[in-house]
Amino acid sequence: MKKRRFDRESLLIISYAILFISMAFFKLDFLIWLVNVPLLLLVYKKPLKRAAILSLKAAIPAVASILVWVVAYSLDAYLISFLLFASFIFFFAMIFNILSRKIKGYLQIFIAPFTHLALMIPYSFSILNSYWADWAMFQPAAPLIWLIGGKGITFLIILVHSIIALYILKKDRKIMATGIFIALILLANFAYSYNVKPEGKKTKVALLQGNFYQSREWRHTNAKGMILDIYENMSMEAAKSKPQVIIWPEYAILDDALSDNNLIQRISGIAKKSNAYVILGAFKFQEGFYKKERHRNDIAIVFSPEGNLIGEYASQKPLPFERWVLPGNETRIFKTEMASFGISLCYEETQGIARDFSVKGAQFLISLANNQQIDYTPGIHITNLYTNLRAAENGKYLIRATNTGITKIVNPYGKIEAEIKPYERGILIGEIYLNSRTTFYTRYGNLVLNIVLIILAILFFVNLRKRKLS
Repeated sequence: MKKRRFDRESLLIISYAILFISMAFFKLDFLIWLVNVPLLLLVYKKPLKRAAILSLKAAIPAVASILVWVVAYSLDAYLISFLLFASFIFFFAMIFNILSRKIKGYLQIFIAPFTHLALMIPYSFSILNSYWADWAMFQPAAPLIWLIGGKGITFLIILVHSIIALYILKKDRKIMATGIFIALILLANFAYSYNVKPEGKKTKVALLQGNFYQSREWRHTNAKGMILDIYENMSMEAAKSKPQVIIWPEYAILDDALSDNNLIQRISGIAKKSNAYVILGAFKFQEGFYKKERHRNDIAIVFSPEGNLIGEYASQKPLPFERWVLPGNETRIFKTEMASFGISLCYEETQGIARDFSVKGAQFLISLANNQQIDYTPGIHITNLYTNLRAAENGKYLIRATNTGITKIVNPYGKIEAEIKPYERGILIGEIYLNSRTTFYTRYGNLVLNIVLIILAILFFVNLRKRKLS
């Protein structure tokens, strides 16, 4: 009997790791709807000590393997990410185990999603926030996401895990009926988002993927020479399609662009010749930056078709591990004759910047990224998923220009309309629709989800009180 239990537990632990690895390494994003099922089956109503051991056995290999790509950025980032993610899964499993032994009846299916979302609150104060626990990035279900946001979709994902696991254990018809009801809602959302046609005023855009894979030092040395020449040639080629905006990626010019008048005049000339807005990423160095790696802003610069420098945007939320990068002072949008838009830079894709832009009237969203440090790892796929999530949450087109990939156009339903494959130099021409509307989530954030969590907390409390009094 013990051997059978050991075999079953080992199978669940292995299944848990395989599901995570499959999503990260083989891009099987749909498996997000199953990933926690083995973990819930593993710890359900187990003695506390046994549940703790099993949850650690499951969390450590799963997290260690799926985050191995972070080592390409830095070992410190990997260790911090591992500790945060693994501890999150451990506490999630332990709280589920404790509450599953105390709360009775149908309410049990809501323990797992309630626990996951509640844990995201304290983890949001960590160095990496809790964006990595917002699993809606794998499957942003629009238009439902317009009402409940990414965290609301995450709640549904964990609820599906719980329904599957508890139905396997209990064979309860109420649980099965709930699962069918949720499945129908989700299927309707996915069917709608794949078939609906966006509306609004059209704007043609051109996204440039330069694919400079060389070292940081090489890119800095050649920023105003070979690299600028290539981006100019690509811009002129893109201009043949008459786009209204041409977008270069983050760090397209790995230098202090605003301090060099000759460089400004050169880019101004490119904007004039192409008769388009030109947007690019660069640095804004503080004194002595390049020698000491201290004090800089990561910025996006915008030029008008007349060649005028409209302004700059400095990243509000740079990557936490790059402490020499200073945050900007303002989440601004650019209001132009073409449209109003907001620009996020790299790590800001994971944050709430896109919502801030939408609240301020952005008609479409832009993301500039440079994933060179995690090239040829699963990270280049995982990090780009947040673009789909932000587009879907805010119901806006989001266009993403990157150095080595993935450059793409995402519609307001979180679906990719066009993209350039990673590690290729290319120009992506496409049409987007401007949209001044704001979604319920954009206006009110997680209001619906918070109400649901409060109601569940009350129901859990009442259930526990009844059990204690009986």
